[in-house]
Amino acid sequence: MSASFVLTFALLGWTLLAKDVEAQPASVGATVSGRVVSTASGSIADATVTLTPLDAPWAAPLTVTSDHVGGFTLSNVPAGRYRVSASSPGYTSRQPLRGAADAFESGREITLRDDERADFGELILYRESSIAGRVAEPDGIPAPDVQVFAAVPRGTGYAILRETRVIAGWDGRYRITGLPPGEYLIVVMPGLSASPNRMREVAERRAPESSSAARPFFEPTLYPGVSTPAAAETVTVFEGIPVDGIDTWLIPGERHSIAGRILRPEDTTVDNVVIEYANLTAGRSGLWTVPEPGDIFNITGVPPGTVVLLARADSNRGPLVGAVSTQVNVDEIDDIELRLETPGRIEGRIVYDLRVPPQQRATHVTLKQRLLPVSALYPVPEGAVGADGTFRIDGLLGDYEFEVEGLRVVRVRQHGREIPGGRIRVAPGVTLSGLEVVATR
Repeated sequence: MSASFVLTFALLGWTLLAKDVEAQPASVGATVSGRVVSTASGSIADATVTLTPLDAPWAAPLTVTSDHVGGFTLSNVPAGRYRVSASSPGYTSRQPLRGAADAFESGREITLRDDERADFGELILYRESSIAGRVAEPDGIPAPDVQVFAAVPRGTGYAILRETRVIAGWDGRYRITGLPPGEYLIVVMPGLSASPNRMREVAERRAPESSSAARPFFEPTLYPGVSTPAAAETVTVFEGIPVDGIDTWLIPGERHSIAGRILRPEDTTVDNVVIEYANLTAGRSGLWTVPEPGDIFNITGVPPGTVVLLARADSNRGPLVGAVSTQVNVDEIDDIELRLETPGRIEGRIVYDLRVPPQQRATHVTLKQRLLPVSALYPVPEGAVGADGTFRIDGLLGDYEFEVEGLRVVRVRQHGREIPGGRIRVAPGVTLSGLEVVATR
């Protein structure tokens, strides 16, 4: 067989293959159409319609603008599941709550196939409404930094609509926006400010030395100033009409105190003793400084329940730590002993999976305290990570989870044994070694 014959045969085969490929129909995406409307004003022109991919959350959403009669069409949409939603200034895509729902629905899901022509029907928007008012202390002064939520009655209780959360301003004013029509409760809860300066200002304003009306905590309060849904008043919201004057007066929480002594090692002088405390039952925390001289503390304004105290101090032997828990169920807990001891430490190394390139490897590892919620003023334990991934962190006491900058921790092992949940517990004076922290992107 000559070389020219082989070449001719190969070219003929290539040509036939190319024609066969050309003859196969290319994959055509779906077409979806619909209309954006309002129950109050009919068609909504110039609304933004968004198709958000659900099977590929990393993919960019597809958008189109509705025409003068609210119509829209999106062509060449890849097959898959999508959430279709619309937005327009002055409107909300949140739908009125129905049945036992405890969150707003926004948009609807649709599944598209290649070459499908889908009529989505109507996307209904509502003229947005709002609820505004003022939160006040029992003596009438403004209550800044508190959390305010809309909620809905459910049985004998209520369901908080978490997406409505706002923070009251310096004058106690709040405004919850983007509401569809309906019947709502207003719930006020303690604030969660992470700003050290703001926390200090609020703590000083509510310190025991201030007026009798000031206090560290208050009970979750429903409008107009009650603690139970049965006694609360619902707020009726009409479409497109703002509601104002929904003022709520806070309910003082129960106040208890914890008194005790700081115990130190022999021949040790300590100063700068700070106690972080948290009520694990009520989910509330605070900060207390032990005055000098003397090692007596008296923490006031503590709500009932399980309370954990975590102390730290400077000394002539280096940093000291201590922890104790108690059950607050009477007016005053006396003679608690909080013993300061040498803190523990951990040693280990970071192990990276194959998806982490060398240039993205961590230089520091930190620990998040999980024994109790600590304030922003509490030092964050951290350690440098060497080129070989090794690290060491000192000054520890409590339960911790690892955080590696720019990466995600997938598991934690010690001497080959996986630690459930990746949470470690460090006791005073103990070195926890042989830790392996597996991190990925």
